[in-house]
Order: sequence, then C-alpha cells, then structure tokens
Amino acid sequence: MKQYYSNPQETETSGKEVCDRVTELTGQGWDRSKSQALAVNEGVDFNDKHWEVIVFLRNYYLEHGLPITARTTAGALNQNFSGQGGTKYLNRLFVGGPVTQGSRLANLRTPAFATDLSHGSRY
Repeated sequence: MKQYYSNPQETETSGKEVCDRVTELTGQGWDRSKSQALAVNEGVDFNDKHWEVIVFLRNYYLEHGLPITARTTAGALNQNFSGQGGTKYLNRLFVGGPVTQGSRLANLRTPAFATDLSHGSRY
C-alpha cells in the first residue's frame, strides 16, 4: 500500500465513515467519460495521465476523507507522483491546480484553502 503525506489528526476515520464515502462515490456512477466531458469544457486535453491523477484523488478521498486543508492533498499528490516530477508535473497536467481542478474533474469536493485569489495561488 502506498504511503501518503498526511497529518494523522486530519485523516483519522472510522470504518463507518469509510463505508459512507464508498456509498457516496459508488452512487455517483462516475467514470472516465464524465471526467473527460468536464475536461473538454475546461479546455483540458484529457488523457491517461490525467485519469491516473483522478483515480488517485478518488482513492485518497475514500481512504482519508476530505482533508482540512488542500495542502494535505497536495502533499500526497506530490509524493505519489514524485517519480514523474511531482508538483511541476501535476501543474502541467492541471493548469487550474491539481487539487482544485483535479478534484472538480474527479467529482469531489475541493478541500478548504485550495485557491487564494488574493494571492493568485492555487493547489
């Protein structure tokens, strides 16, 4: 099993919470075509690399729930995709931010503080 960057206080979940998230995501009927359709609307040239990140985000959400801050998810993404270039690689795939845009394309809620318009930053 892959290790994720996380703060244990932010990601501890009960078995019931995990079951609730499984039910939530299963009930969405989400698939690649739905992510691809959203990506087209956002001008993203969707491919297998994007899908790999989306699958990671959905699996991460299943295991950990919605983190308190976007930084937790960004750290997990960076660690998981470090072999491809980490944050730089992810930002090339998702110009709207791998956490912000990636979560949207994965049909997940975006964690708090994912975008700070006053500073022009995004995760």
